[in-house]
Amino acid sequence: MERTGRPVSRAAAVRALDAALINGVGIPSPVLMEHAAHGVADAIVAWWTRAAPPRTLVLCGPGNNGGDGYAVARHLALRGWPVRCVAVAPPRSPECVTMHHVAERLGLVGPEPAPELVLDAVLGTGQRPPLELPPLPELHGAPVVAIDVPTGIDADTGARVGAFPAPAFVVTIGRLKPFCFTSAVPFALVDIGLEWKGTPPEAIHVATRPWLPPMPADANKWRRGHVAVRAGSLEKAGAAVLACHGALRGGAGLVTLLIEREAWPRLGALAPEVMVAEPGAAPAYDALVVGPGLGRAADAEVRRLWEEVEAPAVFDADGLRALVDPRASKRPRLITPHAGEAAALLGDDWRTLEADRLATTRRLGAIGAVIYKGACPVISGEPLAILSGANPTLGTGGSGDVLAGLCGALLANHAHGRGSTPWGRAEVEAVALAAAWLHQEAARGLPVGATAREIADRVPMIRAASSAS
Repeated sequence: MERTGRPVSRAAAVRALDAALINGVGIPSPVLMEHAAHGVADAIVAWWTRAAPPRTLVLCGPGNNGGDGYAVARHLALRGWPVRCVAVAPPRSPECVTMHHVAERLGLVGPEPAPELVLDAVLGTGQRPPLELPPLPELHGAPVVAIDVPTGIDADTGARVGAFPAPAFVVTIGRLKPFCFTSAVPFALVDIGLEWKGTPPEAIHVATRPWLPPMPADANKWRRGHVAVRAGSLEKAGAAVLACHGALRGGAGLVTLLIEREAWPRLGALAPEVMVAEPGAAPAYDALVVGPGLGRAADAEVRRLWEEVEAPAVFDADGLRALVDPRASKRPRLITPHAGEAAALLGDDWRTLEADRLATTRRLGAIGAVIYKGACPVISGEPLAILSGANPTLGTGGSGDVLAGLCGALLANHAHGRGSTPWGRAEVEAVALAAAWLHQEAARGLPVGATAREIADRVPMIRAASSAS
């Protein structure tokens, strides 16, 4: 269950790795800059899909990000691109001074009156508010490609700290950085050799294909596990239906919906495989899902379930809003909040929480294992895991209910074969990562307009393909 994937580093960690290469290994800084510029130019050329190279204006700041810009301009010029550089502030760092001098000698410094593409090499890492930006030339609405970090964006959080045209593409250097996962802007990474023997492990990873609970060929419905779903109400029976559908498509052998009898007539869309019982008549189960569409009348029951249920349990939606100042449970618990639900749990403004999603996930981790939902979900653990590839298909009503049911299914899959062995927090987080990954991959093959049920229906194929490869 060990987490693997590409490391993600905050700006200070990248600077420390740079310094270790320069001062410890002995690679001169201009050599690293030259290597980076070559890779950035390659990435930009690959991204630009039109036949003719565009008239390109490179905005260069005073530090090493500006130096990168001058060097990238030279490499693009060598590929036949019409490129001009503008110093939005005089070169200050030694590397920037050197690269500016070279670009000037080659005739690459000067205005471009009608750019078709703008490269942002103004400030790079370390941007913090209040941010004072130098005057910029007229960009004429040309698309912007950011080199390393977009100007006006905090590299560590993705928070906007200054007004600057948003990029259409980002080419980041050395390591992926947290800002890459706070919007749907596509990005590429240029490796400059920061990975070497002795590099310390990172506290954040971009997750690749994760561990999935194994499914023996002779598994029966009991071995696959029984999921109980305490969800739905007279007004929101559909959320319960979708959570149960997520549990079925996630591989649960049995699913029982626990819902008040008065809501049963509203369950016409419920799969015939799902059993229905009243809340007080719950059968034995391997995992519990609590909250989707439940309403607030059951708050006291939810808090009791949080405290008392021995089985692994997923709390979502109204199951989270009922947890006032929740204490960390010694039992296996998984919470799946979006920003609004996280704000209710932590007593904070959702904008503050979204400004640093990694820090928010660590705060939520004091309550239980976490899937912090968003365009790029963050999953608690050591290291934190981020799922890349934002997909607007998931932005549809009910997709979170499906995810809750899917989490329940994978917990039940894993629980039934463990016997009486106590759950470890890392096991719950491994299941959480697997569920979030399956959910995101299932949506990736569908267009905007697909329903939550259609997303759930693709999960079995994604799981089968992953297990076979």
